[in-house]
Amino acid sequence: MEKIARKRLNTKPFKKQTLAEQVSDSIAEAIVSGAWKGGEALPTEPEIAAQYGVSRAVVRDATRMLAAKGLVEAQHGKGVFVTHSPTEAFGDALLLALRRMDATVWDVTQYERMLYPEMVALAAENANSADLAQIRQTIDQYLSTLHTLDIPAQDMGAESVVMETLIARWADIIQAIGNATHNKLYALLARPLNRLHSFRHWIGAEEEAVTMDTDFLNTMYESIATGDPSAARARMSTITQMPQEAITAMRQTPIGEVTHITLKS
Repeated sequence: MEKIARKRLNTKPFKKQTLAEQVSDSIAEAIVSGAWKGGEALPTEPEIAAQYGVSRAVVRDATRMLAAKGLVEAQHGKGVFVTHSPTEAFGDALLLALRRMDATVWDVTQYERMLYPEMVALAAENANSADLAQIRQTIDQYLSTLHTLDIPAQDMGAESVVMETLIARWADIIQAIGNATHNKLYALLARPLNRLHSFRHWIGAEEEAVTMDTDFLNTMYESIATGDPSAARARMSTITQMPQEAITAMRQTPIGEVTHITLKS
């Protein structure tokens, strides 16, 4: 009697998990499913330990795993809270990885020159009136801060405060445009990728730099407002070009640092 060949089942072993990993995965799933919202506090360490029937040490390990994924953050004296977005930790990790690769500001700028035209084109295609209003508002907030920046007159502490605000408001612009694409991947990655963006100091041309930033952002907004993806892409491809002196300086500046650019007279 002829033997019937039997197909072998996939005998790849199941993933072995520690108790901490099991608790971490369970809480992560609850966060992802929306059971806990951004800004909400997790139950206390003893409460989680009792719920899962594990030790408090296991809960602490699970919490560290969740924090490493950017899902929670510990606030001293207050507890552990669900983050509003897990992407901030991703942006920091990406910046660190690129620093270890000796990446430069030019690596990021070159990427942005490819990204911005496509993102703006998609926003031009899909943005609604609420999206446009949000983009305009974030641009106006950025420009308002930019026009208060008087580097020679400020001490380093004051300059740092203004620059932090400027960086945060630039991120708001890119996030608003990412949202306006109505593409979830663009919206999700807008802020962490913007974490890599570096500011430029145009030596001896500070006023001209303010004008360049103003023109760039207004052109970005107008490109989206036209509702014409092809025209938006073309305009963005043009305005993302920059002088060779800037490219050279960016190639010499480590990622995450301010690029100092001196234009030839």
